[in-house]
Amino acid sequence: MKMNKAMMLRDKAFLSEDGSAMTQTACLTRIYKKINEGGYSAEAVEELRADLDYISSVYKTDAEGVVLMAAILEQSVSNRCAAPADLAIYLGCSNIEFLRFHGTIDGMERAGIINVSYCCDGQLKYRITPEVRSAVERNGAFRPVRLSGLTSDELFSQFKRHFQEFHHGNMDSGQLLDRLHGLVAGNEQLDFCRKVLGADFYTEVSATEVRIFYCLCFHYAMCGEQSVDISFLAGLCDPFEDEDRMRRRLSGGRTRLQEMGVVGFAVEDGFVNTGALSLSDEVRAEYFTEVDVPSEEPLRHRDIISASTIQPRELFYNAEEGAQISRLEHLLEENAFRGVQERLQATGMRRGFNAIFYGAPGTGKTASVYELARRSGRDIFRVDMAKLKSKWVGESEKTVRSVFKMYRSLCTDGKKAPILLFNEADAIFTRRIENIEHSVDQMNNAIQNIILEEMESIEGILIATTNLLSNLDPAFERRFLFKVEFKVPGRDSRAKIWRSMIPGLTETEADTLAGRYDFSGGNIENVARKSTVEYVLSGSEPTVDTIDGYCREEILRRTGKTSRIGF
Repeated sequence: MKMNKAMMLRDKAFLSEDGSAMTQTACLTRIYKKINEGGYSAEAVEELRADLDYISSVYKTDAEGVVLMAAILEQSVSNRCAAPADLAIYLGCSNIEFLRFHGTIDGMERAGIINVSYCCDGQLKYRITPEVRSAVERNGAFRPVRLSGLTSDELFSQFKRHFQEFHHGNMDSGQLLDRLHGLVAGNEQLDFCRKVLGADFYTEVSATEVRIFYCLCFHYAMCGEQSVDISFLAGLCDPFEDEDRMRRRLSGGRTRLQEMGVVGFAVEDGFVNTGALSLSDEVRAEYFTEVDVPSEEPLRHRDIISASTIQPRELFYNAEEGAQISRLEHLLEENAFRGVQERLQATGMRRGFNAIFYGAPGTGKTASVYELARRSGRDIFRVDMAKLKSKWVGESEKTVRSVFKMYRSLCTDGKKAPILLFNEADAIFTRRIENIEHSVDQMNNAIQNIILEEMESIEGILIATTNLLSNLDPAFERRFLFKVEFKVPGRDSRAKIWRSMIPGLTETEADTLAGRYDFSGGNIENVARKSTVEYVLSGSEPTVDTIDGYCREEILRRTGKTSRIGF
């Protein structure tokens, strides 16, 4: 199914730079190819002397560092990481012999040339830093990230970068803490850093609790968010810690940070939220005197997804739904949207647009909303359905009204009206109860009446997604101008999805899978993810037979039996 890179390149020619060109890409390419072919030897170093000296002058590292950098860069540009075993093969040495290069690796990390992290199995992995990649692409100077002499804004920007690297799996919790510690210790000129270093709790609490404190500080300083969900914070614990146990300790107020009054439960609209933590009033007042903390409302609301952060995604539709999505995409273009609104207002009609995407799970309803938002440059205001219902009488109604109040302010204050998304709206948009027997029934009806009322006067775009259109109350159905049914993709669409999700498949293989399995895009993605996991764990591409097995596992719960595909 898949040839290795050497086989694919064997009979191909590439119009490369002049063989004597002294650019970074030319030098690093010659270094990589020479070492990859013959190993790391004195003869190779001598032959590559000019290239090694040139790259060494740019990145201030020795020949060993440059040789390693070339191999790690080759992996990084294809979004893969280099492991010690890979580098040992590249250099032509044993894994034991590679141990002597660890000092060079450490120096490259300190210099900002590479990032070192751990895989889920505890193995080291190396990736080139964005600053190096940028310098190579531009053939320009290498400007490593400064770690000291920072302003407050620069400090918390670095906090953000490291937390992102951690959550993307590019560093472990220990490395995260080391780098945050290094930033704080290296910037004692900042009031925040001096206060942290001089605080009693800094040396008295666990490493996990220090990471939690830094996380709360970052969210407050960068986003103006005064609270962060405990379920998110518990994910900052060390690998050997029980995340559920940490979540229980935080929810019970039993951590040292909470006991010392550094952090506490969040207070929202006058009610204590035991599901989220915030910094104490004293910490916010004393530690952030030099920080221009942004306002959390409305654009920093945690449920708002910026269009600029949505990753592009190739989606495949059947003809009918594809035509409807194209029509919606055209409507959401700002000029068209404004023009239609003005025309509707002139004729006395409602200016807002309500749409519902319905169909089987995994058919691309939510993904389509995100792609429409990305293409039209509209943010998404995502409604957390679980938070709409409260055990306190009157609170649910208040929460629902606050959602639409927030959305109106976003439409008024922003350049473009965002999309108000009720994802998996089955629990709210159901048929109203006629014979009310319980208070919860009364609350559900009240919530629905508020939403129906607000849908009548909405000025922007509301999109709801549901798997169960049959449960929809007729009053809701009448208020949706656009109703798009997402069906399981046809064979041609399924084949395209297979090729998109697993590029190594041939057209014939993708078509065979599409004909044998009537999968939705979500099912195909599950199989593709399993294939990716297999590749990461084994280091080899899954065979078609392996993918076939994943397909049969995917439908096991539905049919209990399948027959094999022949290739």
